[in-house]
Amino acid sequence: MQTEIALIIEDDIRRYSIEGMLRSLDIQLTVQSITDIEDLSTFCNGQLVISDSNALVSVPGEIAEKLRIQNIHVLILVDSADVVEQSWVDHANGFLDWADLRPETLREAIVDVTAGRFHVSATLARRSLTAPDQAGDDTTSKRASMIALTARENQVLRLIAEGLSNRQVARSLSISEHGVKRTVGIILAKLNCPNRTLAVVRAMESGLLVM
Repeated sequence: MQTEIALIIEDDIRRYSIEGMLRSLDIQLTVQSITDIEDLSTFCNGQLVISDSNALVSVPGEIAEKLRIQNIHVLILVDSADVVEQSWVDHANGFLDWADLRPETLREAIVDVTAGRFHVSATLARRSLTAPDQAGDDTTSKRASMIALTARENQVLRLIAEGLSNRQVARSLSISEHGVKRTVGIILAKLNCPNRTLAVVRAMESGLLVM
């Protein structure tokens, strides 16, 4: 089956590099490079959007919601200094650090995301994808200096620590179950844990979660 990809990369050199990597992969792809964000709203028959975080800043929220409704997956490429908008953290199906970008890692990310698996590259699994909250005392900040969770991620983590399912967490926070699923995936990635139970244990050990 052929995967249709919309590529939204602001930097020309980076875009050409990714186009070359995509052509070298042993999977069937068609790639459409998009320079006008409005063209993204017409990308309704594709399966995957690959973008860098800078390009997404100018994408209207209604387009992001349209992609989600149409089940078009989103893979975001980020630099170490990037802060990803929370709306895109909620919508994204995967994150890949530019530092990790190679043909084999790009292929792995595409396969995971199009199969419905949440993907986070190795480097990103060890640090925060979004800016840490400012609240919290110095002791907690030092203990959690390598792992930063947003306020929403802390809320979700506390509820899953209490044994709530994704559906129950969604009802409790008045958000979508889809949003909860994405948030849980990001929490697991940040804590570098394969499951929710271990994530709770590690969060308690690091001082991120106090029950």
